[in-house]
Formats: sequence, C-alpha cells, structure tokens
Amino acid sequence: MKFLFLLAFLVSTTANHAQNNGIVYYGHIESPGKGGPVGLDFNAYLVFNKEASYYVTAKDSLEKQTELEEKKIKEVNGNQQVYLGKHTLPQGKQVYYNRAKDSLWWNKKYKEPVYGREKRANIDWNLGSETKTFGGLTCHKATGTFRGKNYTAWYTDAIPLPYGPWKLQGLPGLILEAYDEKKEMYLYFKSLEYPVKRNLSIGPIEKPEVDKEYPFISIEEYKQTLNELVERSKTKAILIAKQMGADVTVKTGGVETLSVEVFD
Repeated sequence: MKFLFLLAFLVSTTANHAQNNGIVYYGHIESPGKGGPVGLDFNAYLVFNKEASYYVTAKDSLEKQTELEEKKIKEVNGNQQVYLGKHTLPQGKQVYYNRAKDSLWWNKKYKEPVYGREKRANIDWNLGSETKTFGGLTCHKATGTFRGKNYTAWYTDAIPLPYGPWKLQGLPGLILEAYDEKKEMYLYFKSLEYPVKRNLSIGPIEKPEVDKEYPFISIEEYKQTLNELVERSKTKAILIAKQMGADVTVKTGGVETLSVEVFD
C-alpha cells in the first residue's frame, strides 16, 4: 500500500511538473542601426518552466540554409544590403534565465564567440490597457526602455510567468511579442504549446568544444568588447578606402551598428 501511494505521488508530481512546461515559437529579426526590421528573419523558440527559461535563435537545425541564402540580399532604405557569410551556429544564439539566481547567461556571434553573464535587467515596465490576441490568448500591452531602445511588449497573464524572448523579462505574464519603436529588434509570435505534457530540457546554454576556451564575461567587459569591435571596423573601413583611392573619412557609426543593445 505504501509503495502504491508513493508511486501515485511520483506520477502526480511528474504530471504537475510537466504542466508547468511550455514552448513559444517566434520569428526573430535583428537589424542594429538599420532603422527597421530588415535583418535576416530567423526562427526562434523559448522553452520554460517555473524555475527557468531558455531562448534560442539563429540555430543551424532551425533553418533551411537554402532559404537563408535567398534572403541575403535585401532593400534597406532604398539601398541594397548584402548579408555575407554564415549567420547561424550549431548551438544557436542563446539566452538562459535562472529565476533563483536572477541572472542570464547568453552568447553572441562575432568574429570570435562571446559568452556573457549578467543580472537580469530591471526594466521599468508601464502596463497599459490595450489588448491583442495571439494564439487565442488575450495579451496586454506594456512599454519599457531597455538599453537605449523603447520596447513594446505583449504579454498574457493566462501564463503568469515573468519570461520573454531574448533578454526581455519581468512582466506579470509571458511575453508573446515584442519590438522596439523602429523594430530593429523585432520578436514576433508564431505559435505556443502550453502546457507541454512532456519534460523539456531547460538548462544552461550549450557551449561547443571549440568554444570552451572562451570564458563568460561581465556586462562591463562586453561593453568594452563592443567598443573595440567598433574601432576595428573603422580601421578596416579606412584601409579599404585607401586601397580603393577613396575618401578616407569613413563614418561607420558606433555600437548601434553592431548591437541592438546601446549602452550609455
């Protein structure tokens, strides 16, 4: 009898835990400094439970590379923009948020991989009265400023967990869509599975063997890395201009041309 009771308890606990699992599928367009949603359009998803969330985009297995190739030439403000090189990673670009530690771990793709760790940003969200429906769920509008950009987020209190795509967190419900005023960061809703009646893997970010030599850096070190990348870009642009006999006064912009996060 004790064994049967214990077995029933374990089954019930597992079922209840699974009911806290969910997955949201998004489109992810990131266009730093472009003035609109003109970057490559990637698939993305967010998996979550009560303890943590894990967001990933630009992952090899989520994309059809032939389709990405077709999208590499786009019109940007009347000019042709060519996206060269490979823009996905085997592990993707990831953001892992742990509620107990109130911290995020993430990675970026530059010439060399960058892995960072930071405390969750305390976004001062303004909760509005406007609503929209996504996936059959009523979502409420919220606005807030995060690292140089004013964001609009649509969250549902039907799933009262403070998660969202990318680094956007801290609302009284799950964020199903979010974008800044120019949509240089545009995270749009595709579909939702909740509750998911199976256990999902929600753990720290994947770090391939080739990347393990790169440590997790602080947000202050990341700011310095961005500034160094900007200076390298300017130097490279000047060298190219000289080789072509062009004007060497090159205006390549600042951090906003490399990152949707703009720091003071």
